[in-house]
Amino acid sequence: MKTKGQNFLRGASVLAGSMIAVKLIGAIFKIPLGNILDGSAMGYFNTAYNVFTMVYAFSTAGLPTAIARMVAEQSARGRYRDIRRIHDLSVKLFFFMGLIGTILMAAFSKLYVDLAGNSGALFSVLAIAPAIFFGCMMSAYRGYYEGLRNMVPTAVSQIVEVVAKLIFGLSLSVVVVQYGQSRFKSGLTVFGKACTVQEEVTAAVAPYAAAAAILGVTLSTLVGTLFLLIRHRRRGDGITSSDLKYSPRPMRGRVLAIRLIKIAIPVSLGSIVMNVAQAVDTVTIINCLKFAFEKFPEAMQKVFSGVVPAQVMAAGEAANFIYGSYSGYALSVFNLVPSFTSIFGKSALPNVTACWSSGDKQGTRVNIESVIRMTSMIAAPASFGIFFMAGPILTLLYPSKMSEVAIASGVLSWQGLSLIFLGLTSPMFAVLQGLGKVTLPPKYMLVGMGIKLVLNLITISIPAFNINGAALGTGACYLVILILSMRGINRITGIRFSYVRLLYKPLLCGFLCGFSAWSVHFLLTGILPGSLLTLLSIAFGAVVYLASLLLSRALSRDDILMLPKGEKFAKLLAKYHCLG
Repeated sequence: MKTKGQNFLRGASVLAGSMIAVKLIGAIFKIPLGNILDGSAMGYFNTAYNVFTMVYAFSTAGLPTAIARMVAEQSARGRYRDIRRIHDLSVKLFFFMGLIGTILMAAFSKLYVDLAGNSGALFSVLAIAPAIFFGCMMSAYRGYYEGLRNMVPTAVSQIVEVVAKLIFGLSLSVVVVQYGQSRFKSGLTVFGKACTVQEEVTAAVAPYAAAAAILGVTLSTLVGTLFLLIRHRRRGDGITSSDLKYSPRPMRGRVLAIRLIKIAIPVSLGSIVMNVAQAVDTVTIINCLKFAFEKFPEAMQKVFSGVVPAQVMAAGEAANFIYGSYSGYALSVFNLVPSFTSIFGKSALPNVTACWSSGDKQGTRVNIESVIRMTSMIAAPASFGIFFMAGPILTLLYPSKMSEVAIASGVLSWQGLSLIFLGLTSPMFAVLQGLGKVTLPPKYMLVGMGIKLVLNLITISIPAFNINGAALGTGACYLVILILSMRGINRITGIRFSYVRLLYKPLLCGFLCGFSAWSVHFLLTGILPGSLLTLLSIAFGAVVYLASLLLSRALSRDDILMLPKGEKFAKLLAKYHCLG
């Protein structure tokens, strides 16, 4: 091959670079979108997006992992003809699974929004259904290249996709909102409704503006698919004619297909369970909040009076508004961290697979420990930073959405504590899959989902907890999953990982980061403007975190050596005794 692939942290650094770009551009999409739409429209948007991720996981999550694992195995053995055959099989399978996923999503859209108690989300669900098909086609190519330990196609396609989402999503939503406003100013009906005040216009536009925004997601998956198809046709996969010439005779397509499906099905089930947990949030939150408003109207009015707009409360849409504030504003910040930590899992899977398949126990240990350390170094400061600074962060991002921020900041603060558990879950699942135990993640997720379902049903219906019960359910769910995953890895490998040793320094440094940022914000409130103060507090927390990492020697020499130009950094840090 022309390239031997990237090691764990080099591959992770490629994905990390793209993820930073993707999240920055995604923020440019999500933040203006959150300011264009209100809590009700964000409720419709996220009701649709959650069911999309669930069906999308069924169609795509298992096969990319299966492809990456099988390609990594065959690459380690020099079986390049098998690699090419795996690619051809996966593209065909993904085509049909994507088609089936799109049809199912469209067919059951009405049933889903009725179960969610959110009929206004119907147009959004229909608008995003075709994204299942295009997402499947993208995943076929991404999984293939990740198995070859070439993370560049995935990285670039993610950037292309999110840029397209930014352009189409914002443009379409703005057009719909402006159309509704122009109709109102001209004295005409707004999407068939006669409106007399601005609040009624906002309510009439909300379902269509949300559908327009989510149509941008569908168009972005189309653009991402076209990019990968064109790139593959022009640049290939790095396998040379010499590689193919000296490669053993390939296995029969039927044998490879059966192996692919055997690996894919358990992983798909795990991803379905993980995304069903998000769907559980969608269904339980809205319905439990409606129950609480019906059974405890005075208590709920006391909690949300002056927070939920009176027009929304009078229309009986308070539950959707609260859910939209949680899912559209709190979760938009919360979900940034798992997006970053998942890149370590993607990069670790082929490396763990290669080491474990070849009997390299020391290599397996090094890769798994690097996953845990590097993941925790991102998740820990984010977890404590969000816990301490949720309110200021949301106010900085959404200054015009006072009601939504008031609802979202409290639940985001408590949910921030669960980020360390959620952040480590995805890489731990990738490690288990790399070790060949693809049936364990869905089992662990099933246990966690059951805990989340029970806690959601109990706590959200209680006025004292209300939407904050979702944070409790999320934290308990992923804490249990993480403990089960760590125990499983110890048992499978026979390696006694000291998780306390690997985690305590990042956790301590993360706490110092969050607490120092909060302290600066508390001490200087009223002295500096709010936005400047929030940025200054976050910057101070980051400096404290970096200094505490170096002083506590939380980084190991192995971690630094696997980074680009790591040897120079390792020598510099070793000179000042900053390596563990």
